[in-house]
Amino acid sequence: MKEWLAAGERGLFIRSYVVLAGGLLVVAMLLDLGFGALQARQVRAADPWLVTTLRLMEKDLAATPADARQERSAELGRQLGLELDLLESGDISGATLGDLPSELVDDAGNVYYLWRSAALDGALRLGPFVPPSEGLLARLLPLFFYASILLIVGLWLRPLLTDLRVLTEASQKFASDYREPLDTAHRITQLRSLARNLDDMSARTSQLIQSQKEMTAALSHEMRTPLARVRFAVAVLEGEVEERLHLQLRAVSNDVQQIDDLISDMLDYARLDHPGLRMDCQSVVIEPWLRQVLGSCPPHERKVSTVRRDDLESLWMEPRLMELALSNLLANALRYARQNVRIEVARENGVCRLVVEDDGEGIPETHRASVFQAFTRLDTSRNRETGGFGLGLAIVARIATLHRGHVAAASSASLGGARMTLEWPEP
Repeated sequence: MKEWLAAGERGLFIRSYVVLAGGLLVVAMLLDLGFGALQARQVRAADPWLVTTLRLMEKDLAATPADARQERSAELGRQLGLELDLLESGDISGATLGDLPSELVDDAGNVYYLWRSAALDGALRLGPFVPPSEGLLARLLPLFFYASILLIVGLWLRPLLTDLRVLTEASQKFASDYREPLDTAHRITQLRSLARNLDDMSARTSQLIQSQKEMTAALSHEMRTPLARVRFAVAVLEGEVEERLHLQLRAVSNDVQQIDDLISDMLDYARLDHPGLRMDCQSVVIEPWLRQVLGSCPPHERKVSTVRRDDLESLWMEPRLMELALSNLLANALRYARQNVRIEVARENGVCRLVVEDDGEGIPETHRASVFQAFTRLDTSRNRETGGFGLGLAIVARIATLHRGHVAAASSASLGGARMTLEWPEP
């Protein structure tokens, strides 16, 4: 059962089973009630034997003197093995009788038939007819019928759920590693057309993704070679040209550096999405790790302060990736801060936290979710003119996902600018 009914499909199986089996059971019970109601109308009062018997008795009693009819009816009942009662018209004033005998059932379940007789100025009551007792098989037959419905629905759903489980597992595997397209058509029994379409689509998607990544890597490599030559030529020209051209050469050098930084960001962003990325998480001592991150920052005039509890010595992380994340958060804060940037490191209830705040203009609440999307730049001071390409925070978001965590933007209550919080759980 566990092999074909995985946890992910259990809800679907239960819902499908309840809807199909429940619907069939309701229809079967309604049909059973309908047939029962129709059979109740076809009572034994319509049997020719019963009508003929009552007419013969009526004819016999009509030929008997009125004062001897009660005795004669008792005698006829004994001959039939039943009770035959002659009722006067006053005894049946509240009964509604038609042309056929009416069926009456007492508290014990015995059946009597009452027939109005104009010739006798009263009615005949014949009975009791003891209903036949149902055997064990007759009582179990409805249970077998309903159980067969449940069994048939379960057997019908099983191959469908097996196919869905195969497709789900294959899709999850493809989502984690696009280099291996789906190959499920030969393992599917009921949904083969869907499986073939998914296999073809995954093969096409895999080819497109790999081609795009190969092209990005190749272009990045090929672009860096001429950029290096341009940078070298600019450095040579600075020593040979007049002083008035130095400003233009520095502008060219800055543009080249921006292109090189963009290439680095694009490569980092693409590398984080590669299925072969290795996550080597470990317990990292905070103090030297923070010094290394702060030491790699470019020169700036802002004041950077760090806050952490004295008893917090280490955090569980992938040090290279988390260093890249903190560097991007710090670069983002330094880009927009006026004077102060604060880094907070904390751990609480098994959750590690990195917080970077600045005293800049902050991020509007309506844009706090979109800033973590690739190539997103706001229309305020946080735009390309400040040096950003819209990839730094997207890289942070991917690193947070790789650590099974998340990153969020908010307003800094203490500094008044933006507050970026990166959280991830410990193992």
